[in-house]
Amino acid sequence: MKNNLQKRLTLYCLVFFVLIAGSSETTRGQSGRQTDAQGGQAGTATRTPPPPGSDDDDEVIRTRTEEVLLPISVRDERGRPVAGLSADNFFVYEKGVRQDIASFNRRRVPANIVLLLDASGSVFSQMRLIRAAAVNFSRGLMPEDRISVMQFADKVELLQDWTPATETKKIELALNFRYHPGEQTNFYEGLYTAAENQLRKVEGRRIIILLTDGIDTAARPKKSFAQALQAVESAEASVYVVSLTASLRAMVERQTGGRLRRLLAGGYDPQYIAQVLRQIDEAEESLGKLAIGTGGRMFLPLEETELSPAYDAIAEELRTQYIITYTPKPRAAEGEWRQIRVLVTPGGYDVAARTGYMRRP
Repeated sequence: MKNNLQKRLTLYCLVFFVLIAGSSETTRGQSGRQTDAQGGQAGTATRTPPPPGSDDDDEVIRTRTEEVLLPISVRDERGRPVAGLSADNFFVYEKGVRQDIASFNRRRVPANIVLLLDASGSVFSQMRLIRAAAVNFSRGLMPEDRISVMQFADKVELLQDWTPATETKKIELALNFRYHPGEQTNFYEGLYTAAENQLRKVEGRRIIILLTDGIDTAARPKKSFAQALQAVESAEASVYVVSLTASLRAMVERQTGGRLRRLLAGGYDPQYIAQVLRQIDEAEESLGKLAIGTGGRMFLPLEETELSPAYDAIAEELRTQYIITYTPKPRAAEGEWRQIRVLVTPGGYDVAARTGYMRRP
């Protein structure tokens, strides 16, 4: 088992080395969000600007404990945010029961954002660009937003606790001087810790921006993916994934017939490479389900230069979400899973929202 782990880590490092050393094709990044992730129709409301801001537009929304805060993203066929929708366009259901919307607007709801970064050997060559993309992302947030920075590799580490988005220097210092590489990938524990320790008890929108290849290589894992997912659902968090799976897969497939074959001649057989590719596929599928189920998105950058545009797209989405609050009826029991379905009428747009939540104590 230890030898297999070492071979996998070595393979990832070799693959990323080959990308830098060899030529690469510039390919456009992709979004993994599916149209109408909730299974309903998306809205076709008029693409008009929102009305001029009133005094209430700058009011920060606070929610009562029993209320559900539901951020919803609506985009047209070209991926552009749709403005000008009203509460009449939205229908929210729990367990098939239509919910009464208590508030609906695009006013600022504070966003609590965990930048959760893979720091294993597979991302070592990209750390400089990861740092730059994350710092630039923090500069595009609103003053009331907060950021914390975490990394996972041999262990899970909190690099910067909650910090106002305006204090970009602190965030930059954490990314430039505390974000450091390791060997193993304690992915599941990292995701669990971000949700349970950082987000569970904060007020406002709860966001995890996850950068990883999604493959947990911990020698003695403390958490499973199921436990991590349950923690995310209990925290009512949305997860945005910047997945390295597409670039990793492309590098393996593109280079197997040339430079990589020579590098792998010392013991990596085709069956092992096929096994790694299967692991990448499975990880990408799990990451996609995680993003869609929590109302986030997944980005699949193929080139290092596509990291920053992915983070920019996430920042834009956070700025343009519709925010709905409602009190569930009937009331959910503690620990009960509630399925959410969002419909936007009359239909035709891409709607993203959480597909459910677990009632917190």
